[in-house]
Amino acid sequence: MDFSIRAASLDDCKDIMRMIMELAEYDKQADHVKITQKGHTKIGYALYFYSYSSWKGRSIYMLDLYVMPEFRGKGVGKALMSKVAQLALAAGCHQLNFTVADWNKPSMDFYLSQGCFDVTASLGYHCMRCEGEALEHLAQP
Repeated sequence: MDFSIRAASLDDCKDIMRMIMELAEYDKQADHVKITQKGHTKIGYALYFYSYSSWKGRSIYMLDLYVMPEFRGKGVGKALMSKVAQLALAAGCHQLNFTVADWNKPSMDFYLSQGCFDVTASLGYHCMRCEGEALEHLAQP
Protein backbone atom coordinates (compact mmCIF):
# COMPACT_ATOMS: atom_id res chain seq x y z
CA MET A 1 0.00 0.00 0.00
CA ASP A 2 1.39 3.40 -0.96
CA PHE A 3 0.97 6.38 1.35
CA SER A 4 2.92 9.45 2.34
CA ILE A 5 3.54 11.16 5.68
CA ARG A 6 3.67 14.97 5.74
CA ALA A 7 2.84 17.94 7.90
CA ALA A 8 -0.82 18.93 7.74
CA SER A 9 -1.97 22.04 5.93
CA LEU A 10 -5.08 24.16 6.24
CA ASP A 11 -6.63 22.17 3.38
CA ASP A 12 -6.39 19.01 5.51
CA CYS A 13 -8.59 20.32 8.33
CA LYS A 14 -11.82 18.78 7.03
CA ASP A 15 -10.29 15.31 6.89
CA ILE A 16 -8.51 15.67 10.22
CA MET A 17 -11.72 16.82 11.88
CA ARG A 18 -13.54 13.79 10.46
CA MET A 19 -10.86 11.44 11.80
CA ILE A 20 -10.95 13.13 15.21
CA MET A 21 -14.65 12.31 15.33
CA GLU A 22 -13.98 8.71 14.25
CA LEU A 23 -11.33 8.40 16.97
CA ALA A 24 -13.71 9.83 19.57
CA GLU A 25 -16.34 7.28 18.54
CA TYR A 26 -13.78 4.48 18.80
CA ASP A 27 -12.76 5.75 22.26
CA LYS A 28 -16.45 5.93 23.25
CA GLN A 29 -16.15 9.70 23.76
CA ALA A 30 -18.07 11.03 20.73
CA ASP A 31 -20.36 13.14 22.90
CA HIS A 32 -17.34 15.29 23.85
CA VAL A 33 -16.56 16.33 20.24
CA LYS A 34 -18.28 19.45 18.99
CA ILE A 35 -16.99 19.51 15.37
CA THR A 36 -18.57 18.38 12.09
CA GLN A 37 -17.19 17.95 8.59
CA LYS A 38 -17.73 15.51 5.72
CA GLY A 39 -15.60 14.00 2.96
CA HIS A 40 -12.07 12.61 3.00
CA THR A 41 -8.89 11.90 1.11
CA LYS A 42 -6.62 11.40 4.16
CA ILE A 43 -6.53 8.07 5.99
CA GLY A 44 -4.74 8.83 9.26
CA TYR A 45 -3.09 11.44 11.42
CA ALA A 46 -0.86 11.93 14.44
CA LEU A 47 -1.43 15.00 16.59
CA TYR A 48 1.48 15.93 18.86
CA PHE A 49 3.05 18.80 20.75
CA TYR A 50 6.34 19.43 22.51
CA SER A 51 6.52 19.37 26.29
CA TYR A 52 9.16 19.20 28.98
CA SER A 53 10.05 16.61 31.58
CA SER A 54 11.76 17.93 34.70
CA TRP A 55 13.77 14.69 34.83
CA LYS A 56 14.47 13.98 31.14
CA GLY A 57 14.30 17.38 29.42
CA ARG A 58 12.48 18.11 26.18
CA SER A 59 9.72 15.62 25.33
CA ILE A 60 7.05 15.12 22.73
CA TYR A 61 3.45 14.21 23.58
CA MET A 62 1.39 12.35 20.99
CA LEU A 63 -2.20 13.30 21.74
CA ASP A 64 -3.77 11.27 18.92
CA LEU A 65 -2.66 8.48 16.58
CA TYR A 66 -5.50 7.47 14.31
CA VAL A 67 -5.82 5.36 11.17
CA MET A 68 -9.17 4.71 9.52
CA PRO A 69 -10.29 1.12 10.27
CA GLU A 70 -10.09 -0.07 6.67
CA PHE A 71 -6.41 0.99 6.48
CA ARG A 72 -5.23 -0.52 9.77
CA GLY A 73 -2.66 -3.30 9.68
CA LYS A 74 -0.99 -1.88 6.58
CA GLY A 75 1.85 0.03 8.26
CA VAL A 76 0.20 3.46 8.31
CA GLY A 77 0.06 3.73 12.12
CA LYS A 78 3.67 2.58 12.46
CA ALA A 79 4.76 5.11 9.81
CA LEU A 80 2.89 7.93 11.57
CA MET A 81 4.36 7.01 14.95
CA SER A 82 7.81 6.68 13.38
CA LYS A 83 7.48 10.19 11.93
CA VAL A 84 6.57 11.59 15.36
CA ALA A 85 9.63 9.80 16.80
CA GLN A 86 11.83 11.28 14.05
CA LEU A 87 10.51 14.76 14.78
CA ALA A 88 11.12 14.19 18.49
CA LEU A 89 14.74 13.19 18.00
CA ALA A 90 15.36 16.03 15.56
CA ALA A 91 14.02 18.47 18.18
CA GLY A 92 16.24 17.05 20.92
CA CYS A 93 13.48 15.19 22.74
CA HIS A 94 14.27 12.31 25.07
CA GLN A 95 10.74 10.91 25.47
CA LEU A 96 7.63 10.18 23.44
CA ASN A 97 4.61 10.21 25.77
CA PHE A 98 0.99 9.30 25.05
CA THR A 99 -2.02 7.59 26.61
CA VAL A 100 -4.12 4.64 25.50
CA ALA A 101 -7.50 3.57 26.84
CA ASP A 102 -7.25 0.60 29.21
CA TRP A 103 -9.81 -1.37 27.16
CA ASN A 104 -7.95 -0.81 23.86
CA LYS A 105 -5.91 -4.02 23.76
CA PRO A 106 -5.08 -3.91 20.01
CA SER A 107 -3.49 -0.48 20.39
CA MET A 108 -1.76 -1.43 23.63
CA ASP A 109 -0.30 -4.52 21.95
CA PHE A 110 0.87 -2.39 19.01
CA TYR A 111 2.57 0.17 21.27
CA LEU A 112 4.24 -2.56 23.34
CA SER A 113 5.49 -4.20 20.14
CA GLN A 114 7.17 -0.91 19.24
CA GLY A 115 9.21 -0.92 22.46
CA CYS A 116 6.92 1.41 24.42
CA PHE A 117 6.06 0.66 28.04
CA ASP A 118 3.13 1.31 30.34
CA VAL A 119 4.22 4.10 32.70
CA THR A 120 1.19 3.52 34.93
CA ALA A 121 2.17 -0.11 35.44
CA SER A 122 5.93 0.45 35.78
CA LEU A 123 6.17 3.81 37.57
CA GLY A 124 2.80 4.00 39.32
CA TYR A 125 1.71 7.31 37.79
CA HIS A 126 -1.88 8.25 37.07
CA CYS A 127 -3.04 10.63 34.34
CA MET A 128 -5.01 13.40 36.06
CA ARG A 129 -7.32 16.08 34.67
CA CYS A 130 -9.06 19.22 35.89
CA GLU A 131 -11.76 20.79 33.70
CA GLY A 132 -15.00 22.75 33.67
CA GLU A 133 -16.16 24.18 36.99
CA ALA A 134 -13.30 22.51 38.85
CA LEU A 135 -10.80 24.27 36.56
CA GLU A 136 -12.56 27.59 37.03
CA HIS A 137 -12.57 27.07 40.80
CA LEU A 138 -8.89 26.15 40.78
CA ALA A 139 -8.07 29.32 38.83
CA GLN A 140 -9.51 31.53 41.58
CA PRO A 141 -6.76 33.18 43.67
